[in-house]
Amino acid sequence: MNRLFGTSKQEPPKQQPPPPPNPQQPKVLDLTEQQKRSEAKVQELTEQIQELDKQISEQYLKAKNSRGVQQTTAKSRAVMLLKRKKMLEQQLGQMLNNQMTLDQVAFTKENIQNTIEMAQAMQQVVAVQKEAFKEIDMDKLDDLMDDMEDMKFETDYMNEMMNRNYGCDIDESELDREMAEIENDMNFNAFQPQQQQQQVPYQSLNGQKQVYNPQTN
Repeated sequence: MNRLFGTSKQEPPKQQPPPPPNPQQPKVLDLTEQQKRSEAKVQELTEQIQELDKQISEQYLKAKNSRGVQQTTAKSRAVMLLKRKKMLEQQLGQMLNNQMTLDQVAFTKENIQNTIEMAQAMQQVVAVQKEAFKEIDMDKLDDLMDDMEDMKFETDYMNEMMNRNYGCDIDESELDREMAEIENDMNFNAFQPQQQQQQVPYQSLNGQKQVYNPQTN
């Protein structure tokens, strides 16, 4: 039947249009751009106030050096310029306050961004350290520390053996007796040469040899 009458062509599915933007979602403002605009506005107001100061000074001099209608006109212009200056000064004060607020917001944003980056860096470091700890066998590390402790003990024992005193024990009383004998021998030897020098041999009148000893004569 389909061959005789044919089939209806199926239409391709229609593409859904993109969803409209959510009006409740606030637009993210560029603080840097806002700061630049604020600085430009402050500069513009400052230049306008400086220009008004010049015009006010000129009208003041005209009013001072003129009379009649010219003086009245100069005073009126000076007053109008002064009012405009006051208005611009108020606007400048508001812009300066807004600029200070923007600076504080930018400073806070920068601190938050620095904190986020620091936290991300710390997370990366912790992840790397965890991977490094997985490669460490704690049992082998424990055995290594035990081996190092044993080597330290053996080294200390070896040093103690090398510094051991192998001298024989000495009896103090025997040492005192030996020192006394040495001292007596030294005194005797010191006395003997003196005796030999004092005993001078000589020959008597009868031809017999005798020894002269001054201590006996």
